[in-house]
Amino acid sequence: MTRTTTFRARLLRSGAEPQTVTVRSSSDAPPRTLRRAAGGGGTLNFDVYALLDADGWPRSATYTFVESLSREPAAPDA
Repeated sequence: MTRTTTFRARLLRSGAEPQTVTVRSSSDAPPRTLRRAAGGGGTLNFDVYALLDADGWPRSATYTFVESLSREPAAPDA
């Protein structure tokens, strides 16, 4: 049976101060990737982070920035 775990994710990104955020996971292991909302405007923007270090699991894990993704919102049904 899987449980929901709340943990502190340290997010590392080159040229930026590290951030620590609280994340909920429905797994007994840390997620391999995290997707965080970023930016705004008319597109949906996400920053993707990959698991770097899980030595502190289940209390914490460290992630490193991989890429930013964006997409247009879906058109409403006509």
